[in-house]
Amino acid sequence: MDYLWLVLLWIIYFTLHSVMASTQIKKYIFSLGLKDQYYRMIYNIFAFLSLIPVIIISSTINSEFVFYPNSFTKITGMILAGWGVVIARMALKSYDLKAFLGLGNLSPENDFKTDGLLKSVRHPLYTGSILLIIGYFIYNPKFSSLISSCMLIIYFLIGIQFEEKKLIKTFGKKYINYKMKTPMLIPRFWKKK
Repeated sequence: MDYLWLVLLWIIYFTLHSVMASTQIKKYIFSLGLKDQYYRMIYNIFAFLSLIPVIIISSTINSEFVFYPNSFTKITGMILAGWGVVIARMALKSYDLKAFLGLGNLSPENDFKTDGLLKSVRHPLYTGSILLIIGYFIYNPKFSSLISSCMLIIYFLIGIQFEEKKLIKTFGKKYINYKMKTPMLIPRFWKKK
């Protein structure tokens, strides 16, 4: 029953997260006079605070191991999670972090970038996050960690689809060409014909 609650909490979190990020909600809130900068700040604070109960519930479930961890799995998990953090930090260099967090205004030249890791993958922040999540599961291979990891990865993959539709709508052919040349999450180590 605990696992069902965990899944339900993730679904509620994802639903709230998606609704607040939707174009319709943004338009409505902007029509009330709230600036994009402040909306982003409120959104980020809400996303962070509403994630805390899910993480607490997930960590307090008395869960069985999917497989028993050992030194190899612990080290492998830490390496993957560490690489995830490094990739996410490198990915953030391509963005205006202040604007991303709602501490500054988005400027038009920051809207569409293809520098840094964005040359190799379209969604490096998701790549780093997924590596971090997989690394955490390998480090702590409990069933509750598996559920949370799967839920997050599925949500990211669905979110990427919606994000890309929005990017195509915003940037048109420019983004379509970028999408055709650049892989989504995993860089190519060979040249595309």
